[in-house]
Amino acid sequence: MLAARRASIAATSSVASSTRRSFASATVDGVQLAALDSKTQIASLAFVVKAGSRYAAAPGVAHALERFAFQNTKTRSALRVTREAEFLGASLTPSLSRDAIVLEADFLKEDLPYFFEVLADSFARPHLARHELAEVVAPLLKFDSSAAAADAAVSAVEALHLAAYRRGLGLPLYAQPVDSISAKTVAEYKDLVYTKANLAIVGAGVSLDQLKPLVADFLEDAVAGTASAVPASSFFAGDVRVSSTAGSALALGHASPYAPELAVLAALLGGVPSIKWSYGSSLLATATQGKAVASLSNYAGSSLFKIVVNADSAAETSAATKAAAAALKSVASSGVSSEDLKKAIAQAKFSAVAALEGKPGLTATGLSLLTAGTIPDIASSVSAIGSVSADKVKAAAEAIVKKIAVGAVGKVSELPYADELF
Repeated sequence: MLAARRASIAATSSVASSTRRSFASATVDGVQLAALDSKTQIASLAFVVKAGSRYAAAPGVAHALERFAFQNTKTRSALRVTREAEFLGASLTPSLSRDAIVLEADFLKEDLPYFFEVLADSFARPHLARHELAEVVAPLLKFDSSAAAADAAVSAVEALHLAAYRRGLGLPLYAQPVDSISAKTVAEYKDLVYTKANLAIVGAGVSLDQLKPLVADFLEDAVAGTASAVPASSFFAGDVRVSSTAGSALALGHASPYAPELAVLAALLGGVPSIKWSYGSSLLATATQGKAVASLSNYAGSSLFKIVVNADSAAETSAATKAAAAALKSVASSGVSSEDLKKAIAQAKFSAVAALEGKPGLTATGLSLLTAGTIPDIASSVSAIGSVSADKVKAAAEAIVKKIAVGAVGKVSELPYADELF
């Protein structure tokens, strides 16, 4: 009965994937565009800029530039932007990752020209005044960095990136109190990265024909520039340890080029329950009772496989870390059963599709256009995950246990070192 049901679902999925609508793309005046039209009344628009923290020569400057989004520009004030967005019933959201700064708007379809202009203003015509940095942006930077420091798990992931990459992807995502950030350094960084060559505009609920004329209308004065080269990423093993009173957490990881078996291994180890209020039945859920989660972060040129452990005390975090390491070692030594592999592949497929569709898909599509020049192929990604074998998962686990990086935060005297785990 279950086998027949699975076969029916697989057949339905095959038909669905063959008829799924995908983004259409074009290049207009040096700007890469992608759009996925739909019958919904709500539209989303994202300006994806290759300007994340890995590109910043001065630590914290990418964070500052992101926080200048939707502040005063040369054509409208921040108050005006806020009032008009509220009047039109829309939302504006800036975000920062290691790869990109994203300026995003969600609005009713008929308001596309207005919100395209608002995003274009923040991209091409920001004011970046000194008083605005001191009075508005700097407090936001302090709030963000304080909030991150108050979360031991977030701090551990930041420490893991530093241990794994050192520079580039290892640079901190958030501005630190020791960083020297001036309006001049922000303006210099803006001039370097806010160029048409570094910009991809991705829309959902809109068409390419609607976006194309808006580029000429509102981005005519944007700097053409040259595309920023993606910094090379080397993987370094070792430890970064940060004493903190925010709690204790540990993140262990291994960086390498993306491979679908890494996504399957992350799903196999798991840790995130499929049902609320349940630990689930994954390897990490069983071994650590919900205290550890495995995941895969994909960047341009590198992927970081990581396990993040966070418990109520340093002693519990240490015990859960050792249990998580033992679960990973068991895969490296004994492999994975066929039933567990099928389950992990299904979960990895879901995660891959979820990352490329809906709102997360706007950023993923923009980054793919900027770094690879193509729209992400969901069918190919799912197919690659589906072809992963047990031997490939075992080999991926073997490579990870041979060389890991660790970011430890909290009462670090009680937390294990990398060479004590494997």
